[in-house]
Amino acid sequence: MTENQSMKNTTDKAPHRVVLVKGENQWRFEWEAGQELEAVEAITAIAKSNENDFDWFDAAMVCHEMSKITAKAA
Repeated sequence: MTENQSMKNTTDKAPHRVVLVKGENQWRFEWEAGQELEAVEAITAIAKSNENDFDWFDAAMVCHEMSKITAKAA
């Protein structure tokens, strides 16, 4: 399950957040407009790691939700 949220901020760059809940684990990804590449790189690094339960399918879901948020913000 994922959750989309655009957080209100007093600056021009409002941060965006995607939360992925998988079993008892929860991953929160937050970025500002223009930081999408850095966020995807971080998501990729987590998916590559064998130290957690976050896999490539999870990464694809989070990136998909990010693209939906980014499209709405444009």
